[in-house]
Amino acid sequence: MLVDCHAHVIPPMLLAWLREHAAVVGARWEQRADGTEILSIGGRWPFPLKPVFSDLRAFLDEQAAAGVGCSLISPVPQLFLYDAEAVVAAEFAHLYNHAVVAWCRQAPGRLLGLATVPLQDPAQAATELAWAMGQGLSGAILGPGCAGRLLSDAMFTPFWEEADRLGAIVFLHPLLSTDPRLGRPQVPNIIGVPWETTVAAVDLIFGGILDRYPKVRILLAHGGGYLPYQLGRFEQGYAVWPQLRSQLQDRPHAYLRRFWYDTVLWRSEAIAFLRSVVGADRIVPGSDYPFDLSVWPPSAEVTDGVQTLLGSALTGHSEPSGEEPAPAGA
Repeated sequence: MLVDCHAHVIPPMLLAWLREHAAVVGARWEQRADGTEILSIGGRWPFPLKPVFSDLRAFLDEQAAAGVGCSLISPVPQLFLYDAEAVVAAEFAHLYNHAVVAWCRQAPGRLLGLATVPLQDPAQAATELAWAMGQGLSGAILGPGCAGRLLSDAMFTPFWEEADRLGAIVFLHPLLSTDPRLGRPQVPNIIGVPWETTVAAVDLIFGGILDRYPKVRILLAHGGGYLPYQLGRFEQGYAVWPQLRSQLQDRPHAYLRRFWYDTVLWRSEAIAFLRSVVGADRIVPGSDYPFDLSVWPPSAEVTDGVQTLLGSALTGHSEPSGEEPAPAGA
């Protein structure tokens, strides 16, 4: 069975919430000449709001037509709301996660889910992760940082401790780079997105997150950004610079083997090289569907990592706790 480990959804109740709270989160809708609706939050990263994002039946039909047996669905990164007030982000995250849980329950065996969490309030993010996984979700999707801090910052300790306790999947998905040098149209996406993944992944290595929280299964989007393709530079630095070695408990290649990587790379040569560096058991099919920049259907060249990443979730969803959703922000 082909499993797509990188797909995004926006259930309808989230769009209704955004329209009701548009002024609070800076949500804006525009229409192209062809009638396509464009959504942006806070004036950043506008994207076409395709009907399949929010139509469960259409999503499942497209999934089946592409030969995908199961999709690991996650919230879209534009809607993490990391720039919003923490209470607003917590309310929205809980609503989003409730909706993802509902979709997964309506399509058992065909959908697995990841949560979003209000990362600007790490204690609440930990609470939300525990609730979501108690309802059967497999973990959470995170951006590369929040509030100007990278993910190894001590601020995020409550989240990492809970994710480790639960053995959560943490899908590290980049946000657009704000580097002013990347000002040309779409360059923040083409170049900046994999760069943000690279920076965040290196931070997790040097910041000790992989060492302190070994039960967390960290999935890197878009083939791991640029990190796997510069392993030789990393290894040479490790060999010649004692001050680099002093920051690490293991060799560079061993750290790269602790991540999982999706196949949103478009080229077989890139996937083959990634496999030669990290091993087939650390690579999972991914599509980034239904964004424009997606690999659809996802590549089936490497599927070995699906079992090591998802484990028992593939053979049956974990039993939900049966508890009603906690009040948002509680």
